[in-house]
Parts: sequence; C-alpha cells; structure tokens
Amino acid sequence: MSAADGLDRLVDRMARARHWIKQWGGAAVLGALAGASGCHHYGGGPEYDPPFPLGQVSDSFWETQQTNAEAADFIFYDHDFSGDSATLTPGATRKLEAVALRLEHAPFPVVVEESPHRGRPELDQKRRQVVVEQLARLNVDPEFLEGRVTVAPAFPWGITAIEAERGYYQSLSGNFAGGAGTGRRFGGNGALFR
Repeated sequence: MSAADGLDRLVDRMARARHWIKQWGGAAVLGALAGASGCHHYGGGPEYDPPFPLGQVSDSFWETQQTNAEAADFIFYDHDFSGDSATLTPGATRKLEAVALRLEHAPFPVVVEESPHRGRPELDQKRRQVVVEQLARLNVDPEFLEGRVTVAPAFPWGITAIEAERGYYQSLSGNFAGGAGTGRRFGGNGALFR
C-alpha cells in the first residue's frame, strides 16, 4: 500500500466519523470513549467493588488497640502498691497524677486490681479508698469519683514469673520462633521473621 492510499483511507475514516457524530450525537462519542477506556466489565459478570483506600480496613483494628491501651492507663495494679499494703509506690503516685489530668475527658473507669482469687476484699477496698482520696486531693470531685473508681480484675491478662523468666531467657538465646528454629531475630532458619 502506498502512502497516498493510506492517506485516502484516513480521510475516508474521518469523514465517516464526522457523519456518525452528526447522526448519533455526542452520546455515541462518549459511549465509545467509555468503552475504549475500559469502563465496562467483560464477560457479562458482576461488577467488582473498588478496593478500599489504603488503611481503611485495618484502621478500626488499630483504633480498638489504642483505646484498649488508653483504658489500661487507668488501672492500678497490685505492683502499684507497696507489698500487701494500701500505700502507693512512687511510680503509682506519678501515674495517679496523670490519671487525675485525663479523668475528666476520658470515658474509662479507674480500676484497682483485685487480689488473686478475691482473697483479700478488705485490702482491695482500702486500696480503692486510697486512690479515691488521692484523686480528691488532686482536685477531682469526690462525688464524680464514687462511680468511676472500682475494684475489678485487671483487663489485660498477666503472666506468671515462670512464664516471664522463660520468655526472658528465650529472648537472650535468640530463639524468637518459640522452638521452630535456631535463627536469629532477622534471619537464620527461624520461622518467625521470614
């Protein structure tokens, strides 16, 4: 085919396209453009849902984790008290000040961890009373505190000293895979970090 024949064919196609646009209007052009750009689905199957924006599916999970962590800030654990007494440790005193600042704006209860197996209810109530008195000393309304400070099991589950010791020594030996291999943290033949 010569260059002149190719040019004649192109002019002929353009003339037919002009005629087609005049006869069918702009809607046909838009439909043809939409078909050419892939806006229709092939095979007559159902249209698919567009993918979610990045992070939308997992955001609610992370927000729940963050809320649970904030609620745990309002728990006074057994180790926040000196021995088997109702006296707050120095770290718990600082924690109490942080709770007093956030208490008005947070929906969480202030929880005093109950003794194991509910074995010492009198001690639990003394500890609760100390927390209420100390928060009142920090200018938190005592009537407001009566419904917010409670004795209950701690929300997060703790681990025993034996479990903590085992975890500590496993971390030193580099066996992060829990027995699945002998690799180091970021490589080796362990199964955790692949």
